[in-house]
Amino acid sequence: MARGLTVDRIVVAAIELADEDGLAAVSMARVAERVGFTTMSLYRHVASKEDLVWRMLDVALGPAPEFATPDWRTGLERWAHEFRAKLLRHPWGIDIPITGALATFSQVSWLNRGLEALASTTLHPGEQADLVLLLNGYVFWAVRLETSLAGAPPQPLVPGAFDLDALPFLRGALESGAFEDSYTDDENFQSGLDRVLDGFGVLIERRA
Repeated sequence: MARGLTVDRIVVAAIELADEDGLAAVSMARVAERVGFTTMSLYRHVASKEDLVWRMLDVALGPAPEFATPDWRTGLERWAHEFRAKLLRHPWGIDIPITGALATFSQVSWLNRGLEALASTTLHPGEQADLVLLLNGYVFWAVRLETSLAGAPPQPLVPGAFDLDALPFLRGALESGAFEDSYTDDENFQSGLDRVLDGFGVLIERRA
């Protein structure tokens, strides 16, 4: 193995590139250049680009933090905020393709922590898993929306050239200012999270 080159150095360099320029900027050649070794040297430590990306995600997310879960709602709310904070620090994580498998220990750890929050409910294990995965999807969507809009130029939701005569409900909503957003990203996230957890609460009460 190349002296001085380790898996940790490679992963850290790749994360730095992704944090700076996005996941598309990460190539074996660019990572090799950053650590000061040849591209072939990297393959003595990581099997492939895909292997490297999963290692990046594992480090970026890290094990789910421990926190008190006095009740299911408090636990899942904390879970969602902690997970969002991780993704906002490394937004390229939302661009990793979904494969249907949990390929890293960090992902398994976060799933476990979410299930822990629901352990005191009477939901059966399948329902608990469904809710955690649904909440995971909300957090990913919210972060994608937040990061995408942060870099987008101001523009109307619907182009003015569109004829909305055939879309009276949309036109009414636009004219009422329904889509004008004066809230912060944190407030928008919390508002959506509240609605998601309200829905969970209906199911949990029904099962109880």
